[in-house]
Amino acid sequence: MMKYFLIVILFANSIQGQTILNTESLLGKATNSLTTQMHLSANWESGNENSFITFNQILTGIRSEKQLWRLVVAHDFEEDEGIVTANDWSGQLRLNHFTNNNSIYAFAQGQSIRVLQMNHRYLFGCGYRFSLLKNESQYIDIGTGFFYENEEYPTIRFHKLRYNVNAFLRIKVLKKLFFNCVTYAQFNTKNTEDIRLFIEPKVDLEQKRYTLSFIAQNRYHSMPYQLNKKNDFTTSLILSFNIFDKNL
Repeated sequence: MMKYFLIVILFANSIQGQTILNTESLLGKATNSLTTQMHLSANWESGNENSFITFNQILTGIRSEKQLWRLVVAHDFEEDEGIVTANDWSGQLRLNHFTNNNSIYAFAQGQSIRVLQMNHRYLFGCGYRFSLLKNESQYIDIGTGFFYENEEYPTIRFHKLRYNVNAFLRIKVLKKLFFNCVTYAQFNTKNTEDIRLFIEPKVDLEQKRYTLSFIAQNRYHSMPYQLNKKNDFTTSLILSFNIFDKNL
């Protein structure tokens, strides 16, 4: 069975600065075959203001009896008055190996974010994810682990080991309405004041051939580098179409 999803972002209000890539939306959709999602958005203005902005992302997941592989690749391009302000790539490969309802996970991630003056960020990590609740349409999980972080800015470079605690939930509110939330807390093992937090609540209205989602994201870093701010906030309204599914 092979599923393809085309996702169009209808509305987005954001303060740029993504440092955490979230592939959780593929966990429930990945089957024994390939699942693919595409996130596409573009904004063009001409006249008093001349700008062009695109954000494109592809997520792919494949699941066997005991393993789930997830890959996300994204590109963000922004041009304002002929000046390129962002031309950033990011990618993450994540593996979950299941032991009953729990799983061991490992991941590798790389990205650059011009708006944060970040030349690159490389992560390598692993951990364990515990299932607290699981049924056909709902789950609550807690994860914990460590990851190595390598970040480079124009004048500074960091190598850190971080401890992270993650929480994931999907709750059925009504027959077709679901509440989802992903939370990450990342702590510098050598400096307890250096903390990164990420929270993404999402409401999904799921129909047979499409899903309407409202998403909010907040990213917080207690000790931002260069002239960056502590908080980044994003809201999005997304309409997802299932354009091919043999089960339909």
